[in-house]
Amino acid sequence: MTDNLTLAVFGAGGKTGTLLLEQAKRRGHHVRGLEHHLPDPAKRIEGAHYIQCDVLEDDLADAIRGCDAVISTLGVSFTPSTAIDPPPLYTEGTRRILEAMRRADIDRIAVISAAFVDQQPGMPSWFRLTVVPALANILEHMRVMEGMLEAEQGLRWTAARPGWLINLPYSGEARVKARTLSADCFRCRHADLAALLLDSVVSGRWINEKPAIGKPEADDLEGLLALREELESLFASSSR
Repeated sequence: MTDNLTLAVFGAGGKTGTLLLEQAKRRGHHVRGLEHHLPDPAKRIEGAHYIQCDVLEDDLADAIRGCDAVISTLGVSFTPSTAIDPPPLYTEGTRRILEAMRRADIDRIAVISAAFVDQQPGMPSWFRLTVVPALANILEHMRVMEGMLEAEQGLRWTAARPGWLINLPYSGEARVKARTLSADCFRCRHADLAALLLDSVVSGRWINEKPAIGKPEADDLEGLLALREELESLFASSSR
């Protein structure tokens, strides 16, 4: 694809979505940021055009018409309630985005899945035995989403599979490999994931593939204690 693309980004107010908008604008692309609850003006990316919409309810075709590609950074936070009954953003949300893309004559999409949809050889045993089972329902929604992409005729798709996400600055050192994480790459930075999604669309790489992305981090960011603190923070915020 060429420079100066027009991109529709779903989930534009989230961590990965905001970083993707920032990177895209810095590279000269035109961006439509689609979000259920628009971010406060002070938190918006300058030059991005924000559109409020509900991916599960609204007609999305007009919002994305004229775009060169769609990037979905929609995600489900890991909390006790979503672990039991995830909202259908990956399933019904993706189905409705694909339907809108057909109507708007767009055939390129990149989405966020997760490395843990498949068994990962380098996954820490404590994570495999404790967190992955708790994520089972969310991961199943991701598997269904990937199946939708694979079944869609004429669609050029990319399903990025990050490791356990962490909110650190862009590194430029992430390792990308088809389907499974590289050795010692349990974690993935939101900014590195945003760059992969953007680059895959702009460059035309990873068409109809599932690139897994991660980066080795310091021991204190990868251990059981770090994960427990992150989960406790998520659960506390979800109960407020």
